[in-house]
Amino acid sequence: MKLKTLTLAIALALSAGANAQVFGNQETVATTSYLKAVGAPQAWARGFTGKGIIIGVVDNGFDLKQTDIKKNVLAFANFSSTAVVVGVHGTQMASIAAGVADGNGTVGVAPDAKLVLAQANSTVSSSTGLAGTGISMASVLKGMAWAEAQGASIINLSLGSTYDSTFQSKTVMIAPGIYNAPDSYTNKIGGLDYLYGSSLKDVAAFAGTTKNAVIVAASGNSATPFAQFPGAYATQTDANGNLLLGGRVIIVGNVKGDGKGGWIMSETSSAAGSLCSNIVASVCQDKYYVKDFYVVAPGTGILGAIPDSARTAASITAGKTNGVGGVSGSSPAAAVVSGGIALMKQAWPQLRANQLVSLVLNTATPLGDSNVYGKGMVNFDKATQPMGQLTLANLTKLTGSGITGTAVVGTGIVTSGSSSLGTSSVLQNTQVVDTIGRNYTVDMTKAVGYNNALSYQYGTPWMAFGGSNYRQVVTPVGRDGLLSIMASDSGSSSQYEWQQTDDTRLSIEVGALSERNGFLGTHGGGAMSFGGSNTAWTGLGFSKNIVGSTNLIGSYTVGLTRTGNVQGSMVQLDSSVIADSWKLGVAQSNLAFSGKTKDTLSLTVASPVAVRKGSATVMGVTGYTYTDNADGTTDANPVMQTERVSLAPKAREMNLVLGYTVTQNNTSSIGVNVVRQFNAGGQAGVQGTGVSIMARSVF
Repeated sequence: MKLKTLTLAIALALSAGANAQVFGNQETVATTSYLKAVGAPQAWARGFTGKGIIIGVVDNGFDLKQTDIKKNVLAFANFSSTAVVVGVHGTQMASIAAGVADGNGTVGVAPDAKLVLAQANSTVSSSTGLAGTGISMASVLKGMAWAEAQGASIINLSLGSTYDSTFQSKTVMIAPGIYNAPDSYTNKIGGLDYLYGSSLKDVAAFAGTTKNAVIVAASGNSATPFAQFPGAYATQTDANGNLLLGGRVIIVGNVKGDGKGGWIMSETSSAAGSLCSNIVASVCQDKYYVKDFYVVAPGTGILGAIPDSARTAASITAGKTNGVGGVSGSSPAAAVVSGGIALMKQAWPQLRANQLVSLVLNTATPLGDSNVYGKGMVNFDKATQPMGQLTLANLTKLTGSGITGTAVVGTGIVTSGSSSLGTSSVLQNTQVVDTIGRNYTVDMTKAVGYNNALSYQYGTPWMAFGGSNYRQVVTPVGRDGLLSIMASDSGSSSQYEWQQTDDTRLSIEVGALSERNGFLGTHGGGAMSFGGSNTAWTGLGFSKNIVGSTNLIGSYTVGLTRTGNVQGSMVQLDSSVIADSWKLGVAQSNLAFSGKTKDTLSLTVASPVAVRKGSATVMGVTGYTYTDNADGTTDANPVMQTERVSLAPKAREMNLVLGYTVTQNNTSSIGVNVVRQFNAGGQAGVQGTGVSIMARSVF
């Protein structure tokens, strides 16, 4: 393979011009403009601010005392041939990537990330004493290696090669977005040769500086249709077609716009075209192209920290320090992306460098021609949202690849309010994993739905769990007794009522119920599935005459449920659960009718069936610990938590029931109940209203 690599004339990707210096708090301006455009505040709202992540910045120099970066600087080293000098460009790039949020100056994309800064300039301005725009490539390589050794997982290179007009004129397009550079060329004016060779030593030297860090490189400000080096090294492969840099490089171009009228490529930005490395019969044989690793970000008028030594004369006279200046070009665009990747690395330390790059590329918003914009505008809002189908985390460690497990879709519980799991901290902090191996915390108690079915549409509240096809038959027994038989698809109940004394009427009830995939009207699915259950209950009721036609009425029933479980479910029920139900009220008879036709108006307070005693064991992955491997990568190790949770609802439903019944010859009746539900379905503060009609005839 013949590699045409431009390795000399390295220069900073500086802007063509900068805005005037300003002082005071410009954080709101940054946050509501370009930071919002790339989704940074949205990622901050999810708790991702770059905390615990180190960004390496290799540049021309830095003001280590500038308050926008001072707090976040962990280390500094000088790899240049000059003495330590302050650099405007380097200070700005560091602040754009990780400027602190302190209410002063500007703020970076990752305000809580730390910085390791490497000086790599080759020139110093004779007029200002500040670092110039020349960069030593040898110093860059040393700075990159040092930055990774200091713990940097992202290295920002807002620098690159320059292409003079003669080189550009000899470079021709052989296909859309693909260019052929001249086989040999000497820059006679500067006496510098662009070096070509048949080996991969140049890119190999670059690749050898780091092993695990993401390299974010500016595309260049030469207004060329192809990107500059070293960013373009991203495409280079070995003899077997493997990427020499392993997909760890992302190239960033500069777009401008206000976010309303759209974004367009800056006039100066180098686009996403490729200089082909291997051309056979005028056809490029390269396996990868720059556009495969290219994104754009806002890079025009970006606010960066200005070194105090670079202040204007007016600001010096006014005693102002820690200023902010606008900077434009692919340099600040690259710094924006470096900060954004720090947000994702904080959230998911297990993601490898190539996975982070892939994530940024695959979540970018397309802007048009990929030979110009590559994958499009970076979108850290989308990049921090789940991708693909979510599965519940299992005991498999995360290494940046998706795991198999029970899908979150279809996992949940529907309850009548008879039971509750709302206090489970395991469910509230359940970990789920997306298709690329990123974990998220999900409150699975939100996957609990409520069925506010009225139990008073049945002859007994227990039969509300009995399924469809409810039917009831009443028959007289003896002189003053009635036997009610109730049945449905999954349960049956019998109630015998008799006159105990002249002023007291009693009833006794027994019933049994079988439910599939649940208990007491609570049913689960997916990773919260239940087995079947069998319930038996009994109860007593009474009607006691108080005065005249006024009676005190009430009942109490209690049931025992034998539960079943599903292997692998997050919720494992105790083998038995005790539940009860009661009502108490008054009834007034003979309001409009008396004799053979009677009517009764009743007002009762009632509690539908709810668990009185019973617990469940809830198990799930609720977090991760992280371990660093010998090769510099990180694994996420699941933390399994188990807890015991009471099934008794914290907010038991209470009903106020107004009933009116008309009876004919003690054999047939029709009744209407108007029910006002409080804590309906076991939901605290939720109210509901319903009407039920019940007709019966004695045979």
